[in-house]
Amino acid sequence: MSEIKILEYFKLRNIFIPLIIVILSCSSLIIINYLTIKILSASRAYVNGESHYSKGQKDATRHLITYLFTKDPIEWKLFNEELSVPKGDKTARIGLTNNDSIETIKNGFRAGRNNEKDLDDLIWLFRYFHSVPFLAKAINEWEKGDYLIEQLESIGNESHKKISTTNLKSNDEQKILQQINIITDKLTKNEQNFSEALGEGTRLIKTYLLLTNIFFTLMIIGSVSIYYSVMINRLRRSKHETDDKNKNLIIANKKLDKFVYSVSHDLRSPISSLKGLIEIVKLEDDLDQIRDYLSLMHESLEKQDEFIREIIDYSRNKRKEIAIAPVDLNKITDEIIAQHLYIKGTSEIVIKKELSVEELYCDGLRLKIILNNLLSNAIKYSDEKKEERYISIKTYTTGDFYKIEIEDNGIGINKEYQVKIFEMFFVTNNNNKGSGLGLYLVKEAIENLNGSITVDSEMNIGSTFIVTIPKEYET
Repeated sequence: MSEIKILEYFKLRNIFIPLIIVILSCSSLIIINYLTIKILSASRAYVNGESHYSKGQKDATRHLITYLFTKDPIEWKLFNEELSVPKGDKTARIGLTNNDSIETIKNGFRAGRNNEKDLDDLIWLFRYFHSVPFLAKAINEWEKGDYLIEQLESIGNESHKKISTTNLKSNDEQKILQQINIITDKLTKNEQNFSEALGEGTRLIKTYLLLTNIFFTLMIIGSVSIYYSVMINRLRRSKHETDDKNKNLIIANKKLDKFVYSVSHDLRSPISSLKGLIEIVKLEDDLDQIRDYLSLMHESLEKQDEFIREIIDYSRNKRKEIAIAPVDLNKITDEIIAQHLYIKGTSEIVIKKELSVEELYCDGLRLKIILNNLLSNAIKYSDEKKEERYISIKTYTTGDFYKIEIEDNGIGINKEYQVKIFEMFFVTNNNNKGSGLGLYLVKEAIENLNGSITVDSEMNIGSTFIVTIPKEYET
């Protein structure tokens, strides 16, 4: 994975992580609040059922005591009717414990006078939360209450039997009444414990719900804040990048305007010269003079051809991606020297090579652009007044860098121009040989290779260009 892709991955991750946290937090809040409401609703249903359970038990007790003293059969009937309420809840509890059919369980709850709309919640809470401490405690109290209801029913049946056979004595009445009071007291305590267990559970649930809501709310606020901060930073960076691109575009447009103007001028100049020379030749009869004119035409075409090659090199350097491979310096310099042998006066220049480094890892195209333009300049600006003219090409290494040194004893460069010679289309006042594009191409190609170039020159003595290229691509 490239560095750009890794950076893009981390940028996207910084955006999506807060969003994922917000989505998960909101989903969790919805689920938790739904479950909490459902649990509280079911707990309320159990508390409501307990009130029917308690009322049924107390009404049954009252009817049993009345029956005990009045022997009225209606009271006996009412006792059984009211006692069926806690007995129905007992049936539901046993059905839930034994995983009986839903209808059996619901019928039990219906007998316990529970609201039809609460039956599903009652079943759901028991089945999925029966082992939760507060509900387990309530179920335990429920089971104890059912055992006491069985005792109350047994006392009622015994009393009914004695009353039916007229064997009930006054001593028996007092004894039965005492037993009923004991059971009633236990059931009252038991029913209170049941309600308290459910109340304790609902209070605990409310506390947990509050804390959970606070936690997830803070998570959402924090994640939204992080997301907002990330997006603001991205917008700021995007604005800075846009501003930088706009500035670069303005600079590029200015350079392009200059480039188009200069290119059009330099391309038209040789054509205008040729047209003028052709008109002169038409009127000339002297053959030697015509040859001189043809020589001038040839020079003009050579200049235009060189300029077009420089424009092609400029385009390649701008568009072509860096392609690193082993480059044979000895071979590449020989090829470039061979290409320049046709230039007037080249045969009179001694070209010396001292290549301590014959192969380096570099972009071959850009290295050719660099060497071609430096050698071309050294040849074009050689000093014809000197008896011995030379160009020296040296290569060596210094630490983590390759060095390519091109020295000549040409006409040299004025000190005031040395800081400007790498600008596009810059030419010196006494320079009518170049387009002002060559050294600009050299500098751009070197910068693409993360390198640098220096120049040391004196008028009428010569120039030395030193190209420095890092070894970062060497394997």
